[in-house]
Amino acid sequence: MQEGVQFAAATNLKSRNKQGNGTAAESPSLSPQISDHSNDAGNKSNNHYKERLSPFRYKLRSLILPLIRQETIYLAKMQSFLRCSVFDFYFAWTANLASHTFYVLMLPPPIWFGGSYLTRDLVYVLGLGIYLTGFLKDFFCLPRPRSPPLHRITMSSYTTQEYGFPSSHSANATGVSLLLLIKILSLENVSNTTYYSLIVGLLLYYISLIFGRLYCGMHGFLDIIIGGLVGSFVFLFRHYFGLQWDKLLFDNGLGLVASTVIIIAVFVSLIHFHSEPVDDCPCFDDSVAFVGVLIGLDLAHLVAYQTKYFAKMNLTGNPYLIPFDVNRGVLNSVSRFLLGVALVVTWKTLAKPIVFTILPPIYKAVGVYLPRRSYISTAHTQTSTRKIRSTSMSNDSNMGIGDINNFIKGVTDHNKKDEVGPETEIDYYEMLSYSQNQNSDNTTIQTPPKYNSGVFKYRYDVEIVGRLIIYAGISITAVWTFAFASDYLKL
Repeated sequence: MQEGVQFAAATNLKSRNKQGNGTAAESPSLSPQISDHSNDAGNKSNNHYKERLSPFRYKLRSLILPLIRQETIYLAKMQSFLRCSVFDFYFAWTANLASHTFYVLMLPPPIWFGGSYLTRDLVYVLGLGIYLTGFLKDFFCLPRPRSPPLHRITMSSYTTQEYGFPSSHSANATGVSLLLLIKILSLENVSNTTYYSLIVGLLLYYISLIFGRLYCGMHGFLDIIIGGLVGSFVFLFRHYFGLQWDKLLFDNGLGLVASTVIIIAVFVSLIHFHSEPVDDCPCFDDSVAFVGVLIGLDLAHLVAYQTKYFAKMNLTGNPYLIPFDVNRGVLNSVSRFLLGVALVVTWKTLAKPIVFTILPPIYKAVGVYLPRRSYISTAHTQTSTRKIRSTSMSNDSNMGIGDINNFIKGVTDHNKKDEVGPETEIDYYEMLSYSQNQNSDNTTIQTPPKYNSGVFKYRYDVEIVGRLIIYAGISITAVWTFAFASDYLKL
């Protein structure tokens, strides 16, 4: 790709594309905004990747990238044909129902209302799905569909910072939908109306999420297909091998301490082997958060399984089932829900400053070093622990995962974002390539804009362990703290 192509030419191309989109471009309600996402995942040129990726990774990326580029014209035609304000709002809003924050907030409630096995299945399907898609995104470093000609319609700018291939939304939606479908098909003593209503509702959920990613210009067909395959894989693993896996962790005959070490070692190894991106992409942060959730849930259920604390309280002998009486009415159920949410939010609010106050001095004293390309060694930096604490807390807050305030704001804010590139540096160079192919006569040489996406923001390796502790604590709080609190309050 030739560097230094005139940025104005690409901007003119964007203007022509907007004019060519018919009524969609003429409607004031669909007017796009141009945003500077200078810290989003991106690249400076193909050489940027060639110099930083291994030959094997670069070769694979080079093979897939043309396929993603070829999708642009079809995605743009489809979006231009279907664009309307109703679809914009609907698909931008429903995208929240497959976001990482939505799942973090919605996973605990089934535990509080007798759905212990369902929760384990959901956490594993989502946790492994997010880890695998994050691993693949950082491995291939492939862009989202070009903008322009596509418009990106979203209520959250966080997801635009990630690489595009494969779609984590697609993986999440596929895994969850397959899991819930199996649960629905196994229902007994339900009316036909209820049964088919659940099927139709689940189908609507899945189609809305999958097609919405295409409509909103966030993903291409290949992103969706591979994401769906990842979601199917983690579902099949959990469905056919879930019980054997749980038995291996909890009933291995090694005792509580050894099993605890095994659980932590298995999941921390996933973090260690996670692929490293060449741009500032939040995929790794998401993976760490959900691996933390998996660690916390398995540790909580390990204690429950080996002590038989909950099994003694129910007739089925379910080792994970927190006591719950549905006959106590709606008020009791609402109280349990509010209690659980309050406990989880309180834990995350208190744990973050405590963890990032305690860990940095320990890292410096012990000399802990977790080598990762985009992270600064806490043990060897001259930066004060106070500064490290402030930076680490800020980085975790910017993730937004599990932040109930940001999530509520997202789903209640009716103002979608309609953005057209360049949103990231990768968009900029993709747009220049597009303009060269479509309108090469109008391009001249000029210095490109100074985007900052090739530079990682300041992060310290203490954030990795800190984030694991915080999100593991969410699971433990949702199980044990809730169990003791609900028992104390007679809920």
